[in-house]
Amino acid sequence: VSDQRRTNGTGTSHLMAHAELLSREVKIKYRTSTNLILQKGTLFYNEDMQTVEVETSGSDESTTKVIKLSCLSTVKAMDYIEGTRVNCVLILRQKLDTAAEEDGLDTSDVLPLEEEEMIIQFTRVEDRDNWDTGLRYMMSALEVTVAKDQVDGPTKSFSRIKKVRLEEPRAGVLVHARFELASGEEAVLEIPEHKADAKNLNHEIVKWVQDHCVQPSETTSLYRLVKSLVHRTTLESKTADVIQRINDCNFDKMLKAQGVSVEDQGMAVLELTKAHLREIENDIPTFIGQQGTAASMIVQILRRNVEKMKVINDLAYKIHASSHRKAAG
Repeated sequence: VSDQRRTNGTGTSHLMAHAELLSREVKIKYRTSTNLILQKGTLFYNEDMQTVEVETSGSDESTTKVIKLSCLSTVKAMDYIEGTRVNCVLILRQKLDTAAEEDGLDTSDVLPLEEEEMIIQFTRVEDRDNWDTGLRYMMSALEVTVAKDQVDGPTKSFSRIKKVRLEEPRAGVLVHARFELASGEEAVLEIPEHKADAKNLNHEIVKWVQDHCVQPSETTSLYRLVKSLVHRTTLESKTADVIQRINDCNFDKMLKAQGVSVEDQGMAVLELTKAHLREIENDIPTFIGQQGTAASMIVQILRRNVEKMKVINDLAYKIHASSHRKAAG
């Protein structure tokens, strides 16, 4: 028994080591059997979701291609010569249609599942070899886990999500959603502000799916939904903060705050507003981000707001200076 425990512990530590190594982002190029155009992307392993993910940033928004570990059928490392250079690639083959298997249907009379190939080109041989070894190890570990659960594990009754209703979140919470499950139960999901980053969000979604016995196949789509809701809420909050900063640069407001009444000092306040607005304009792309069409549009709108405030301040200063000249005359 002690030997078996030591063996299990060693296997778990190896699995964790491989998962941690593959969770580090790697810049790659890739093409698929359904899209032969070579694309640049970022490859990483999502340990919580048990998925291989490739994120591609386009001109308008980023897209993520997701491959479930359970859908991978083969992993093959290859080297091929292109001109004077040797390209190191990893070929992943995945099953595209797993609905029948997930629903527990009899697949004996079903045609072979359609498959897709992804050819991933690495810059370094070491990275390719790490992914080749790591994926093979985790695929084997997953097969052992599934087989053990089928023998020893209790039968679980999973339920699909039928409806979702968004509700006003309380203070400190970004997302509050109420889900109606096919079992007739209702389940509430809340994402607090301090768990909105990608890693914590993964943990929250996986835990919620397990706690409420939701179909595991729904995990990825649920994660994408909640991620988009978190992004939208965060975007609204950040946009409001920038608008407030722009409004605080109003000439009359700053003039009153400075307690200035002399014309020359009014010019100094005008220059101060311009300096603050330049700083805000430079901060907008970093603060709002530019992932997705909505973020890009908001960046443009906020920049126009900055320009409008500059014009308003110039007019306000002219009125201020004119009134002082008349008073002096």
